[in-house]
Amino acid sequence: MVEIQNAENELAKLQTQMEVDKNETQKKELELSQLSRTLREKHDETKSEEEDIIEELSGIAAKSAELDRQIAEKKEELEPLEQELAQSRLPLEEIKQQGKPLLEKESSLMESIKELESKLTAQKERADSVASELAVLENKRRIAEENFISEKQRLTSDVKKPFHLHFADKKEVIVRNKVPSGMGIFVNAGFRDGFRSGMEFLGEKLSDKNAIPFRAELGLVQDNYSYLKFVSSGETGFSPDSLEEDERILLTRSGKMSHFKGLSDSNSTRISED
Repeated sequence: MVEIQNAENELAKLQTQMEVDKNETQKKELELSQLSRTLREKHDETKSEEEDIIEELSGIAAKSAELDRQIAEKKEELEPLEQELAQSRLPLEEIKQQGKPLLEKESSLMESIKELESKLTAQKERADSVASELAVLENKRRIAEENFISEKQRLTSDVKKPFHLHFADKKEVIVRNKVPSGMGIFVNAGFRDGFRSGMEFLGEKLSDKNAIPFRAELGLVQDNYSYLKFVSSGETGFSPDSLEEDERILLTRSGKMSHFKGLSDSNSTRISED
């Protein structure tokens, strides 16, 4: 009886295990079926993609053949162009050879320009230096003139002056006429203004402070007008900048010139007796 019971128990276990294995098998078969379906779908997609790629490659091959044909045609067209280009380069080489001296000349001119620019810069610096020195001299002259006038007024305050213009006296006049020769002018001042024949003056244009002063000697002297003859300075002579009618000028009575002897050293003038 015990053996029969054991056999039945064993049989029950085997049946139970078989049922478990059956369920596991069904599960595996289901998973396998799903996997098979997924693989089949991927296979179909891959095959479709492969067909598309093959079709695309066929199109690319056709295009490649067409491009090869076009390249071959362009090469045929290019050959005569290359020959023409080679022929056209020959004159260019000749032109380069002909232009070489011009380029060398240009380079030489550029060097000359640089040298001239350097000299110009040096000259400008020199001009600035001279202008600065001139400004100093003008300031000194202004101070000396102011001191001279002040001292003159002090010394002559008690001196009875003559009726004619004394040395360093100033007189503003107007140009009435110019002589055709350009050697003199008539002014609107004469004997009544203190002018006397033979007097010399230093003249300045009031309309242009930068104009060079000029020297003039009185010739004909009438009551209300006089003739001023320009005095040459040195062997080359000198005439003032163009003076126009009705132009205002300032006359300062001065002494006789010493004919510029020793002028470069002393810059002095000899005053004649009045």
